Amino acid sequence: MGIRGKSKKDKSTLLKVVAPLVLVAIGVGAWMVFNLTAPKIVRKHHAAMPTIVELATVEKGQATAYVSAMGVVVAATEVDLRSRVSGDVMALGQGFTPGGHVAKGDVLVRLDKADYEIELQKAQAALNTAQADLSIEQGSQAIAREEMRLMSQAAGEEIKATDLMLRAPQLKQALAAVASAQAAVAKAKLDLERTVVRAPFNALIIERSVNIGSHVKAQESVATLVGTDEFWVEAAVPLDRLTALHLGEGNGAEAVVSSQAAGGKWTGRATRLTGKLGENGRMAKVIIAVSDPLGLAGDNSGPQLMIDDYVNVNIAGKPLKNVIKVPRTALREGENVWVFDSGKLDIRPVKTAWKQADSVFIASGLKSGDMVVMSDLATPVQGMLLRSAGDAPQAAPARTASAKGEQK
Repeated sequence: MGIRGKSKKDKSTLLKVVAPLVLVAIGVGAWMVFNLTAPKIVRKHHAAMPTIVELATVEKGQATAYVSAMGVVVAATEVDLRSRVSGDVMALGQGFTPGGHVAKGDVLVRLDKADYEIELQKAQAALNTAQADLSIEQGSQAIAREEMRLMSQAAGEEIKATDLMLRAPQLKQALAAVASAQAAVAKAKLDLERTVVRAPFNALIIERSVNIGSHVKAQESVATLVGTDEFWVEAAVPLDRLTALHLGEGNGAEAVVSSQAAGGKWTGRATRLTGKLGENGRMAKVIIAVSDPLGLAGDNSGPQLMIDDYVNVNIAGKPLKNVIKVPRTALREGENVWVFDSGKLDIRPVKTAWKQADSVFIASGLKSGDMVVMSDLATPVQGMLLRSAGDAPQAAPARTASAKGEQK
């Protein structure tokens, strides 16, 4: 009985040990079966997608450097017209009004001329008297010479005559009186002519200082005139840009003037420097002459250049040879240009010959036929893949998976 009881106890202990081992074995077997029968996914790496960019093919050629500047329109000819004589204003000329246009020689003001006509008559009368006195003296001269002849004949010898005996001083006095009277007549005529004030040149009336009935004193202003044949633009140009300009050669460098407000455009010639730096910014002042700025010589249908208008100026400078022109935006930081090279990005350093507001001229670093990248890239890297926006789109690489050799 003792032996049977021990056998049951041993069996119970064995069962407690074997049962967990059997369960573990079953779990491991099930995991192995699941792992062997589960589908296997084979992942393929995505190929790098090229970035789509806009391209521009460049060519070498000739170009002209332009200097851009800002300026103000000023009068080439301006005068404060003054009366040379005094008098009451009797009439005003046609067009003699602020903003009016007058031609050279046009009548602007007529003064009362009655007093000057009287002065001319008096001067003419004085001249007539002086001329009569001269004639009398010339007769006296003849008598004096005849008397000297008769005296010499009576004396039997030649009597030497003196200037006083021949009335030479009296003759000089009479001649001087005639010359003075003639000058007085000329002065009276000139004063009479000056009662009519005329335009000294083709002009624009900026200001009129008199009206009909006004009394004008000698040397008193009657108007402010500005010549209309030519205006000037005083443009402020940086000192380092002057080397590109050919001032003083021939008729000057061609320049295009455009109004900042009115939007009109005019062609002028950059002729010279003023020789003085501007007070603001220490800029050099270049004079651009604009002929017929008001369009008076033509059909007068275009815009008119206005005095004191602020304008933009583009001045033609030196010629540039064997350069490549690219937009200013194509020049990247560090004087680099992005070039499309066989589907890859080439960050290429270049040397610039001239820079303008919207263009850059490349002297070296690019060659004809190069395709410049015009698009912006967030993170440009040398050799990154690119594709032209004009090319056909490429299909994206397929994402594949396989289970036991079968793709899904």
